[in-house]
Amino acid sequence: MSSMKDVAKLAGVSVATVSRVVNQTALVDEHTRRKVNEAIRKLHYRPNLMARSLRQQRIQPRGATFSKYGVYEKYREYAQREEPYPGCPGRGKRLGFAAIFGIQPFCIEVEQSVLKQAALAGFDKRDILVLDNQYEPDVGLQNAEIILSQRPDIFVEYQADVKINHIVAARFLEAGIPLIAVDVPVPGAPFVGVNNWQVATMGGKYMAKLLMERWGGWHAVDLVVLLQCPTGGEINMLRSEGFATALAEIFGEQVEAKIVRKDGGIGRTEQGRAAMTETLTAYPEAKKIAVTTLNEEIMEGVILALKEAGRWQRDNLIVITLGVDDLGKTQIREGLSDAGVAFFPEKYGEYILPAVCAILEDAPVPSHIYVENAIITRENIVQFYPLD
Repeated sequence: MSSMKDVAKLAGVSVATVSRVVNQTALVDEHTRRKVNEAIRKLHYRPNLMARSLRQQRIQPRGATFSKYGVYEKYREYAQREEPYPGCPGRGKRLGFAAIFGIQPFCIEVEQSVLKQAALAGFDKRDILVLDNQYEPDVGLQNAEIILSQRPDIFVEYQADVKINHIVAARFLEAGIPLIAVDVPVPGAPFVGVNNWQVATMGGKYMAKLLMERWGGWHAVDLVVLLQCPTGGEINMLRSEGFATALAEIFGEQVEAKIVRKDGGIGRTEQGRAAMTETLTAYPEAKKIAVTTLNEEIMEGVILALKEAGRWQRDNLIVITLGVDDLGKTQIREGLSDAGVAFFPEKYGEYILPAVCAILEDAPVPSHIYVENAIITRENIVQFYPLD
């Protein structure tokens, strides 16, 4: 195992200088900082966590409240205010980021948020490698290998296939490179993203509210369609199963007789269109239909299928979306959906980069960091997203 002395020798600096770079206890010129960080990468040097912990405890003011996640929380405050992070924790570090699907509105907003916060954290654009997993498992694995070959200091993985994530986790663990998982779990990595059960039950309760207000109750319902994503694993399945649970809590176990579960794919419009077309064909007499999907791209396909089948009669439909990206906002504003459970993708970086910076300082972060959520409708959307 490499020591601080080994790093100092390779970088051609003193041990004290290496200590200042690692612990960020004093300013070091950019050229020297880069030399030290390059030596750290080459030697796979990891600071002594116990020593750092003891040092931090020694400088803790008497009577001060100590938070286990204090470093993360500190950077989170700056992230929320969109201010530069103190000490430029990303300076001289290399960040890998693989987006789940680069052309999807939700993912575009997540990526933009990550890059914006990375700049605030002090990362140089030249030290950030961004690849697109394209919703394809093989591409996701290939991208992970490419990023691994570049030896980043940390990798943020946003990849839909849970099986591939197990492989990626093993590769990066072996290489000693920390990971952060976004929306889909990666074994051993902190998770940043949606509390799928929470958003589903929120959506299910709102769906039940509309069923009672518009149709008078469960007796009038012909069909509830849950388009799911089995590929994302059990955690992502909760994003729809929570709807069923919420409906059952309000209307009783009888709801199962009218609930149809279909594989809606991993987020593409055509997959949603095909799944909904199959459902409508199987239930030709169903008139009053409530539906939810993994995201708004799939819902776009559902809407197309309903229109093509001649069954797009707005009074007979209750549509609840998940995510509320730019497409979702349009669907709400135009009355194509009744409500959306917002994940605020434009704020994802405010959670991800503070976690990145804390990990780079060998500080602990929560195992699960959940983004905020809210029910957005045509009536309240301007409160969250005012029109220009």
